[in-house]
Amino acid sequence: MKRRLIFTFLLPISLFGQVTNEYEIPADSTVTDSLYLMPSVEITAKRNMLKRKVDRLEFTVDRTPLQSLNAWEILRNTPNVVIKNEALSVRGNTGIIVTINDKRTLMTQEELKQFLENTSGDQIYSIEVITNPPAKYEAEGAAVINIKMKQNKMTGYKGSVAARYHQSMYAKGRLGLTQSYNTEKWQLSGNYTFVSGDYVRQNFDVVTYDQQKTRWESEMVRKTRALQQHLYNFSVQYAPDSTSVIQFAVDGHINPKSTGNYYIPTRIYNTETNLLESHYTTANDRFQKHSTLNAFLAFDKTFKSSNLTWSNHFSTKKYAEDQEISTWQYFINQPESFNRFGYNSKQDINLFSSQLDYRLEKEGVIFESGTKYSLVGNENQLDFLSEQNGQLYMDTDRSNHFNYNEQIIAAYISAEYQWKKWFFKAGLRNETTLIRSTSDNPEVVNTTTRNNLFPTVFVMYEVKDEQQIGFSYGKRIDRPVYDFLNPSKSYYNYYSYFQGDPYLKSALIDNLSLTYTLSDWNFEVYYSYIKNPSMEISVQNPSTFETVYHYTNIKDGRNIGVNVSKSFTLLPNWKLNAFAMGEYTENYFRGTDNQLYKNNVFFYHLNLSTMVTLDKNKTWDLNVGYRYNSKAIQGSFTISPSQNTYIILNKKLFDKRLEVGLVINDIFKTDRNTISTQYADQNQQFKDYRDTRYFMINLKYNFGNQKVKETRSVDKTDEQKRL
Repeated sequence: MKRRLIFTFLLPISLFGQVTNEYEIPADSTVTDSLYLMPSVEITAKRNMLKRKVDRLEFTVDRTPLQSLNAWEILRNTPNVVIKNEALSVRGNTGIIVTINDKRTLMTQEELKQFLENTSGDQIYSIEVITNPPAKYEAEGAAVINIKMKQNKMTGYKGSVAARYHQSMYAKGRLGLTQSYNTEKWQLSGNYTFVSGDYVRQNFDVVTYDQQKTRWESEMVRKTRALQQHLYNFSVQYAPDSTSVIQFAVDGHINPKSTGNYYIPTRIYNTETNLLESHYTTANDRFQKHSTLNAFLAFDKTFKSSNLTWSNHFSTKKYAEDQEISTWQYFINQPESFNRFGYNSKQDINLFSSQLDYRLEKEGVIFESGTKYSLVGNENQLDFLSEQNGQLYMDTDRSNHFNYNEQIIAAYISAEYQWKKWFFKAGLRNETTLIRSTSDNPEVVNTTTRNNLFPTVFVMYEVKDEQQIGFSYGKRIDRPVYDFLNPSKSYYNYYSYFQGDPYLKSALIDNLSLTYTLSDWNFEVYYSYIKNPSMEISVQNPSTFETVYHYTNIKDGRNIGVNVSKSFTLLPNWKLNAFAMGEYTENYFRGTDNQLYKNNVFFYHLNLSTMVTLDKNKTWDLNVGYRYNSKAIQGSFTISPSQNTYIILNKKLFDKRLEVGLVINDIFKTDRNTISTQYADQNQQFKDYRDTRYFMINLKYNFGNQKVKETRSVDKTDEQKRL
């Protein structure tokens, strides 16, 4: 039986701009959607500092050993960010948006973690965690994680070539080339990365049918071979004068072939005698190919006291998968049997959006307003194949064609003002959503129109230097991922399949937070109420012995918690970062018996990392870290504790042009989970290990003028999160 990998957040598809060893902040780089009038509070020293702003916490990565990690592992080390069962969460919510320099970008759900693992961490300057995004931000997502890329201001040419060897159960390799050339008016940059390797996930699943007195145990090693992954990015920025900027960019990801050959033995025991009664074996052979293409065009014009930006986005995704599933059955008191079936699925998604933003600053008051229109088309074709006389033929009774179309019309307005030591900001965003989805098997026609208002309020008082108190409130929406709206049945084996829900509701989230900063200590208390959260629920059917995995809305959820973060400078060359949080979570859901159940837990998390510079020339860096997650919940599931210990060693040679890094992750192989659910007639347990123990060798050589400014990141749309 296969456990589905659950992600409910957006992560970047475009390659991050290549970094340099020297960083120069542009004069206007702090002017973002954050409340920049209020002075931020630096709560650490120059390196690896935490910076509290009125609506976000900034975690600096630049020139620390963390740069030797990949982008996924850096997120795991970011304060306020917790990864539970490989799903990102901030303040208890998993509907997280991740952006690059405040710009949205496309990523498919199956590629998320794998892609970030192939993205070099030395391209990142800092990560911002925005727990209550202002009205200018899309209403999608419970929180925003913004990755800030490095930029310089000097002109000229630069480049770099990088290589990585990754050894876990199987080897993986990465080779990348980056080029940039800038003049006073033009900025050109491009990069290409080739990735090849085998990806493994191990599962041990146990399903118990109490009334039938049987226990089904399945063991599976899912090895997927992806030997040709191509990632590319090209950006152009032209400034005809000092007040105008035109940007154009394309990026994409091509995986022409991924293959998996899974062999899954299942043993069936009598729970009274604990003796083996029956068994069956499943062979799942699958082939996948997919590609994405994103294009971006924007015009930015600055006037005396105002700014106007017009941005346009287009994205397309094509995905195809073929599967053939064979099952050999040896059941007690039944003759031996063999079953074979398959399916071919295709998906084609096209997105377009256009957005206009206006900003005016007058007499100490900043006004912002804007509008946006987006259009999404999602077409899915599933051809089910049944066996007849040793051949597979299309079965129209089990095939399905699913279409989903969505339009979103949005407008916002906000104002901010500072009076003495008080700072205020308030905004209101309106989003009207028009949805039409059709399915022919099962037959579904769903037409929905929704209109939602999303207010945001921020208040901050500066008690004295390096001491602040802040309060914020924001309302958010978490729309379903497009794939989870598809009612087609996607089979894992003869006895289990996944099915979406075309009537899935969007979750509405109310966030409240209170922050307190004192010198280099940062505290936060928060509360979230989630109405109609959606998540995966597994249901076992005792009459057919089937296990069905489907996305559905549960009644509601609540999170209340507190967190604290601090950076210590133990010695001039020795620093310690600490982040701790505690959180009480409640999830309510309806069981197979239509009864209302509550799942609750007190979850706590600890993240410690220490960094030591080993020589006077600052060419040797050592980082040792430890992360711990206690027991957690997700709907009807309970997730066991996990922990991870890692070491990073970095060395710079030849005037710091050559960089060599070593990473040893999950040293004690403790980053694994057991996911279980038990209520009414449901009794399941899944042991899950994602091949997290590995060592990695990084090589990078920089050439040319390493102070060249990278072009600004590609702006993308809100809807792309849900692909």
